[in-house]
Amino acid sequence: MKSYLRVRCSKEYLATIRDFVRDRLDEMKIEDVASHQIVLAVDECCANCMIHQHQCDGYSTLEITVYRQGDKVYTEVRDNMPAFPLDSYQPREIDQIVKDRAKGGLGINLIRKIMDEVKVEEQKGYYAYVLIKKIEPEGPSQTALAAG
Repeated sequence: MKSYLRVRCSKEYLATIRDFVRDRLDEMKIEDVASHQIVLAVDECCANCMIHQHQCDGYSTLEITVYRQGDKVYTEVRDNMPAFPLDSYQPREIDQIVKDRAKGGLGINLIRKIMDEVKVEEQKGYYAYVLIKKIEPEGPSQTALAAG
């Protein structure tokens, strides 16, 4: 089942987004480490949209969708602004960011390290950032089956 949340583009809603995603992942019984990683990646994606696409205008909205299909958890961040090429953008290397003492620049690196797939899809009247994380299949783990 898909769960949806729509929020205004203001950083004050980032905590609401994190809680929403965490609660949906808890309902899906996603283990803690994977859950924390997904929440962090979605938070980074939403913050980037709010800050860079909407300048935290407070009236534009983002829609966040969370669902599971088999061994994958999908999170989609829908935005009606032109999409940032998250899937093809080549961010600077972390070492260079540190050397230059640059502010920012780590979010896309973080999203890509955490998630197994990152896509940008054009849909009817909006763009969707699709973040996909592979997880343990539902049911007993392979370790438990081997030990049984």
